[in-house]
Amino acid sequence: MKTVLITGSSRGIGFQLARCYAADGWFVLLNGRNEESLRQAQVLLENEYHAGTDIFVCDLSVTGSAEKLYDSVRRKGYLPDCLINNAGVGYLERSWKIPEDRDEALVVLNDISMMTLCKLFIRDHAESGTGTIINIASTGAFQPGPYIASYYASKSFVVSYSRALAAEAEQYGIHVCVFCPGPVDTEFYERSGGRAPAGAMDACRAARYCYKHQSRNVVIPGLLNRAALLVPSGIKMKIVGFLKKKQLK
Repeated sequence: MKTVLITGSSRGIGFQLARCYAADGWFVLLNGRNEESLRQAQVLLENEYHAGTDIFVCDLSVTGSAEKLYDSVRRKGYLPDCLINNAGVGYLERSWKIPEDRDEALVVLNDISMMTLCKLFIRDHAESGTGTIINIASTGAFQPGPYIASYYASKSFVVSYSRALAAEAEQYGIHVCVFCPGPVDTEFYERSGGRAPAGAMDACRAARYCYKHQSRNVVIPGLLNRAALLVPSGIKMKIVGFLKKKQLK
């Protein structure tokens, strides 16, 4: 039975991806920082799909936590066939008003923990010539984001790192995919201080699209999202800034 490790998998896209893998008979390793939420997700997967699951409580916004998570997974005897770096956070605010410690934790969670888990996963799979990594980014990665600057910048890192890693890891038989959805209707907006825009994609639909098209290196769901790549970055930045500023409290 194949095993997948999904960070930030108690809700949103992470949980919906867990459902996709569970439905296909994978053993699912769930990670998050809230044990109660993880256990609820675990019960849902086991009841709906009779899936094999395990949970790992770990806050990946803490420096050094990625190593601790991966070590816990390996000490329990698991060697994931697929790693999905989904955990992430963003803050809607004027950048200088965001406390430094919150932005530092954002960078650790969105970028450093993602990068560390990729390294550890590839070291375990380089000799076997198998394995898949899926990193969750955003269409926000393709232009600066006024009033949500650190989040967009962190996702730019995810895209750049993932594309480079894909080129490096390909010779070892390891596939790397970066998933870049537009707005998705999850609790992310409420936690970031904003609100989901009209027309935001359903999380289940986004996850299924990712699961179906993961053989690509870069996956962008939605015709409008792909068409937006043709718009100059400066113009998109002005549009983002206008829309995000309207959401500031």
